[in-house]
Amino acid sequence: MISKEFVYKKVLPLVEDKGRTIDVLLIRSLFENVDDELVKELLKYQNKDFGFGHGLEPDAQMPNSSILATNMAIDVLTQIKDKSKTLEITKQIVPYLESQYDSNKDGFKLVTKEVDSFPHAIWWNYDKYDTNFTYGNPDAQVIGYLFKHRKYLSTLDINKQINNVLKHILSDQFLNADFHNAFSALIFHSYVDDDVKNLIHDRLHEVIDRLINEDKDKWSEYGLEPYKVYLLDQHYTNNHRKLLVKNLELVKESVDTLDVFPNWKWFQFDDVFETKVKYEWMGYIYYQKIKALRLHRNN
Repeated sequence: MISKEFVYKKVLPLVEDKGRTIDVLLIRSLFENVDDELVKELLKYQNKDFGFGHGLEPDAQMPNSSILATNMAIDVLTQIKDKSKTLEITKQIVPYLESQYDSNKDGFKLVTKEVDSFPHAIWWNYDKYDTNFTYGNPDAQVIGYLFKHRKYLSTLDINKQINNVLKHILSDQFLNADFHNAFSALIFHSYVDDDVKNLIHDRLHEVIDRLINEDKDKWSEYGLEPYKVYLLDQHYTNNHRKLLVKNLELVKESVDTLDVFPNWKWFQFDDVFETKVKYEWMGYIYYQKIKALRLHRNN
């Protein structure tokens, strides 16, 4: 197990020196209550349209709001212990997400065209967006969040959108989903009622099981690591307990040796990635890995 003493003496000074304050606070939130500081820091990334930007999701550095960055803001909010402190932000996020609905495509886009004006990973090049991203990512995740907080919606037909996601997850095409699309569906699953969960449970298992098995030799590359599934929903790692333990051993080793960095590159804006972005990701990945190790210890 990674001790609090190790985290505070070794990891936090490293992230404080090279990373971001918000990730320092996320790591601290695993051991102490930093609600007020975390909310205050998160709001620095929010725009007047109530969406989030400013590189909160480091692979898109634009200051403009995006669903990509707003989804990360939602993840940060899960670490706030006093949920009353997240209510106003939630009330603001819902209309922002609703405003991003594209009636022409009957769905949502992770980024806007402004992404091209600022350093970003090659997969965010806007002219290739519709080729790189098909329905499901981020649609399932966004629609699940909006369903959970539907009392703040104005015009979006949430029942129609729920049905769209169900058709997507139960389609033959979803059987071949990549892990981003599968994760979006898994997050959708976390937000919806039990009757909807039951409809998609077996299909999600089938897809997650395939991805974990396919990527078991790709953990050092950009593959699906079991610990990331474990963080979202422990149930979906039950068929892979030995792989999960093996993966967590490697996760612990990377934290112990202070060797935590993103295992991907941008393939453009290399100087920005190497001098800035990889260190922004470093802190967030430390947070995820330490969270997974503590969660596994307690179960």
